[in-house]
Amino acid sequence: ALLLLIAFLASADAAVVVERHVGISSAFSRPPAHPALDLTDPRLSRRGLSEDAAGDHSSQPEQVHLLPAGPGAMHVVWATRSALDDGAVVKYHKHVDGEDETAVKWAEATFTSTAYTAQICLAEGQSVSPTMGPRTPVRVEDLVALANTSTWAEPDAANYRVIKDADDVIPSGWFGNPPWAKAICLAYNNPDAQYQSPIINVAHLTGLEGDAHYHYAIPGDTKTHRHFNAPPDSLKAGKEARASTVFAVVGDTGQTEVTAAVFEHIAGMDDADVLLHTGDLSYADGFPPRWDTFGRLAEVVMDRLPSLFVAGNHDVTTNGLESQAYHTRYPSPHRSSGSASPEWWSFDVGLAHVIGFSSYAPSKGPGAFDGADAPLTRWLEKDLKKVNRAITPWIIVVFHVPWYNSNHGHFKEAERARIALEKLLYDAGVDVVLNGHVHSYERSRAVYDYQPNECGVSHLVVGDGGNYEGPYGGSWTEPQPAWSAFREGSFGAGRLELHNATHAMWEWRRTTCVEATETTEFGGDWFAPTGDRGVNCKSSNDISAQAMEAVDRAVFVRDPIACPNRGVGSGPGPESSGSAPASSDAGEPDGDARAGETAASVFLGIAWAVTLVALAYVYAQLRKERSEKRFVIMNDDIEL
Repeated sequence: ALLLLIAFLASADAAVVVERHVGISSAFSRPPAHPALDLTDPRLSRRGLSEDAAGDHSSQPEQVHLLPAGPGAMHVVWATRSALDDGAVVKYHKHVDGEDETAVKWAEATFTSTAYTAQICLAEGQSVSPTMGPRTPVRVEDLVALANTSTWAEPDAANYRVIKDADDVIPSGWFGNPPWAKAICLAYNNPDAQYQSPIINVAHLTGLEGDAHYHYAIPGDTKTHRHFNAPPDSLKAGKEARASTVFAVVGDTGQTEVTAAVFEHIAGMDDADVLLHTGDLSYADGFPPRWDTFGRLAEVVMDRLPSLFVAGNHDVTTNGLESQAYHTRYPSPHRSSGSASPEWWSFDVGLAHVIGFSSYAPSKGPGAFDGADAPLTRWLEKDLKKVNRAITPWIIVVFHVPWYNSNHGHFKEAERARIALEKLLYDAGVDVVLNGHVHSYERSRAVYDYQPNECGVSHLVVGDGGNYEGPYGGSWTEPQPAWSAFREGSFGAGRLELHNATHAMWEWRRTTCVEATETTEFGGDWFAPTGDRGVNCKSSNDISAQAMEAVDRAVFVRDPIACPNRGVGSGPGPESSGSAPASSDAGEPDGDARAGETAASVFLGIAWAVTLVALAYVYAQLRKERSEKRFVIMNDDIEL
């Protein structure tokens, strides 16, 4: 831990030869904006699957993505135009550098296939006049053509309808006036108003070794194989601990040029083990084909980096329009974690026990029309009791709507859930909470009940993935709360590295600033990305004190001596972890385990004391160096 901290604080990236910008100063020349992502861009269009393409491409896979399915298991999900032949399988094998690929024995995994139909709708005005991204994500003239059944239906038919212009499809003022959350659909009895999904295929790979490199081959693929690294196993008795565990973090992605830049940044995280998505994936918002275009755009990352998702409002709650698509295309590992619902799940990755749940599942009940009494809360209590800190020292919780957010956008929207669940997470010693929803980035200090608390949870809002609703940078509350350590209204992604059982490093890096260049049909600003890739810029509407900062970093420290809740967790851990089963007398650890924990606590106390002394020395040296060379540390906090 000491060496890691010294290396971090002394690194070239941590000490940068630039002055800290204060307030919202804009001491730079703003680069010109560049065009938004066109929906005809090859990253979004169907690759090689057009009707006039030579050959039969109906079985060619696209929208390929990987999702952990349980210990040693992985879902491979992909789409095809047609159902695959009986007997087709996904082949995979553990790859070893230098081996003869033609001589290896490939394992085989069968798969299930499904498809669905969905009514074509629009659920919000951003679909026709967004704040950012393509100016017309959905072309109204296309909807007019589909709705005009008079071109083919008999005049006496029940579904005969003459459509003259856009107002016959979307009444004037429909999206320009409250209530804002309302959908409008093409007529259900119009066969052209139904979207047919591609065939969604899901293969279940099993027997994977943690941290091993695998090649896999999908039926009909033009690539000989694709590849991924299996997520690292949790700590096990008799096995040497892996050096670190790395998560990429993103949320509220959508599908704009900004999204593409964020995915490009994540694709460059070669050491990431798993991608954690904080919800709101495609922003289809009632227009089903946008699930396909999102899948194509995201494949550059998700066909090689296993990804875990939680549901956002744009995924499941918009009048129920998106729930089927989200759950069909992005299955969760809920069955392996004892959950009855795909809306809440847990999964062990290396040093971390990761919990994900939907912000829209009731945390307290029953409600007036509920059919169950808050099953999420009951499951969460049980899951936290199963955690064994000797196996997974870190606990990370992911849900969409933040509890700690100092932006007027979605301010205190999840207060009821916070009141119901915050103490449960605090008592269990949860280390980090990841959220999205607010289209900006914010990092809290360790906090509990709105007060900085060294034993509280660090909340990271990463809702800046690039969707078409644009930045929230102009909506920060003032003054900045004491619990808020950093906030910025631009776009980017995060990286969380768990170095060992006590120290972790978080980094958020900006990928894009945006500039208001035009207006929308509703009179608001339309933002375009600037051309500098997020290095020396600020988004034009960002009023945060950190608006010019391109990077935010923090070191998180787990100290069960100073914070006893960080030591809570002597449960059995995952069933397949290899740990001994819990005893019948309240699950107390055996004598060897208790002795190990005592020794670990003593060692941790000594290490922590040495670390404090070393930190004091390092900071003294850095202050001296800074005064001589005008070096600064960019946004580095140590959260205890």
